[in-house]
Amino acid sequence: MNLRILRSGSSGNAIYLEAAGTAVLIDAGLAAETILRDLSLMPQAAPLQAILLTHEHDDHTRGAGALGKVFGIPVFANEGTIGAGAALLNGASVERFTSGRPFRVGALTVEAFPVPHDAVEPVGFLIAGNGTRAFVATDFGEATGEILARAQDAETVLIEANYDLALLGVSPYPWFLKNRILSSVGHLSNDAAARVAVHAASARTGTVILVHLSDINNLTPLARDTVQWALAREGLTEVRIEAVRANGSSPLWSL
Repeated sequence: MNLRILRSGSSGNAIYLEAAGTAVLIDAGLAAETILRDLSLMPQAAPLQAILLTHEHDDHTRGAGALGKVFGIPVFANEGTIGAGAALLNGASVERFTSGRPFRVGALTVEAFPVPHDAVEPVGFLIAGNGTRAFVATDFGEATGEILARAQDAETVLIEANYDLALLGVSPYPWFLKNRILSSVGHLSNDAAARVAVHAASARTGTVILVHLSDINNLTPLARDTVQWALAREGLTEVRIEAVRANGSSPLWSL
């Protein structure tokens, strides 16, 4: 399985994932021309076969409709996301999925699971292909039992580590925004991400990728070190940790 973070952060999110010749884009929260340019810089990339949407927020859906039309590929989303994001999906071919019911995209098996976030019907994905599985959950405020169980099923866990609690406390954000981030339907802290990582790595996970870092309320080394320290305390020292800087991209990783 090959994976590249095209962008991750409050300004936009898009993740390229490929296995056994089937490539998908998880979210398309950038202008279509920006995503097209990023993909053109990956000559080894397989052609996209679908776009998978986690929820309707603009930083995850902005280019989905336009990109779907350019490539002539379907946009997969659940009923709530389709209804809430209808304006951005206008004219694209849309395929509905149901959370908890696996569906196929080429050689990939995809299962969506609910996550707590302030969107209509937000989900994460467990994607299996070529004998490996990736867990992807980029926006959620609390690690539910279902999220933890899904994370344990994957060799690669990609989760958000949005903020450090101390940095959020002294940030210039207004209190209503801080309270939204801190809520159970907001975003995940470094410490909470570390707990998910420990839970997952105690089963089968060998790689943890931290995404959706805040450029105001977090630091890339701090997010990485917080998770690494938590794993080390449990003796899980062989786990690979990657952290993608706020609104940044990653290399093409082979997982």
